[in-house]
Amino acid sequence: MNRAKFLVFTMMTPFAMALFTGVLGLAYASIIPASILFYSLLSEPPSGFKVERAIDTKKLAVGKSATVRTKLIVERGAGLVFIDDIISPGLEVQGDNRRVFIKYPGKVLEVEYTYKIMPKKKGIHSISPVEVIGKDFWGIQEINYRIFGDKIPIEARPWIGKIRMSTIRRIQTRKHRLPVIKSSSGVSSREFKEIREYRPGDQVKDINWKASARLGTLLSNEYEHEAIGTVMVYVDTTTSMGAGDITKGALESALSLSLSLINALLRANLRVGLYLVGAGKLISPRTGIQAFSSFMKSVLSAGPSLRDRESLNLAIERSKHIPNVNIAVVITNLLPYREHELRETVRQIRRTFGCRIIVVDINPYGSMDKSYGALATLQKAKLLEDLGIQHIEWNTSKEDLLRTLKKTLRGISYAV
Repeated sequence: MNRAKFLVFTMMTPFAMALFTGVLGLAYASIIPASILFYSLLSEPPSGFKVERAIDTKKLAVGKSATVRTKLIVERGAGLVFIDDIISPGLEVQGDNRRVFIKYPGKVLEVEYTYKIMPKKKGIHSISPVEVIGKDFWGIQEINYRIFGDKIPIEARPWIGKIRMSTIRRIQTRKHRLPVIKSSSGVSSREFKEIREYRPGDQVKDINWKASARLGTLLSNEYEHEAIGTVMVYVDTTTSMGAGDITKGALESALSLSLSLINALLRANLRVGLYLVGAGKLISPRTGIQAFSSFMKSVLSAGPSLRDRESLNLAIERSKHIPNVNIAVVITNLLPYREHELRETVRQIRRTFGCRIIVVDINPYGSMDKSYGALATLQKAKLLEDLGIQHIEWNTSKEDLLRTLKKTLRGISYAV
């Protein structure tokens, strides 16, 4: 029975009882339901909607938040107004994106509210168009339903940990045996690149006095920077990296660490390359922080790969043409059944590049059975001792990204 029929029944029942019993006073009990029914039939449900919505930014890092502001105007009618926009599962809502307001007769309803969204994982997420529903107080009349605006895409990139330049300078000076330098640009060669505007910190010998006098502004010569070594970063994006929760899983952690590491190494003036194992994507080694955007674009679309499984040693084989690799950093999740694969990968790297190897083992499982965890740790330690490679273990539930990044950079500085 719908509400209109219920009100009619409630209104007619006292009349029937008054006629049946002869007590005419019972008929007065029908006044309240009759009044509600007539008011609902004569009044108009909320209508005349206007909605404005804005967001701080559509591009943000995982773990960072953006504020969504919504303004609602209802010009006519009376009743309840429901406003809502649907958030995709990859976004966490901080606040309330679903609201209910009361529209009183004869008054324009004008409200504004905010809530925040925070990406829980990288990728393209979305906020749906705004849905507005107007109902009369008793739900008797037909509702008014409107949709406003377009779907808003939210691009979430992995969070990039950044460290102080002093840590990066230690990598530079260790290779060149130079005193700590103040410039963040690395060691320059004398191969001319371009003339540009003077920047604070430029050396006096690099000022182009003739060009400065001719154009009336201070200009400097810029030279190509010498890379002090080549680092290849191999990131496992196969289905085995799908372990862990949505925010601290092996894959998300591996991608954040790889981008953070690449960013630091480019700033340290090393030549850096990237191979996404499983996706089959290779970015050949390059220098300069301006190259970072190429790495970011590749990582945003990474795994877990659904294609035929590409092994780590196959990735080494496919990148063997890269010359003069000094360090290979392998970021993966060392599982017991992959012991043979790791052995083959280490042998392949040594045969192909003859370089130092650093393995970052991501443990996304957090607290597990202590006996099993201790056994797995001992098994890994024995394996890595046999292989004679540097090993960094990252328990994502206990250590943050910056700590692991510093340990990895420290290992690279010793190996350069």
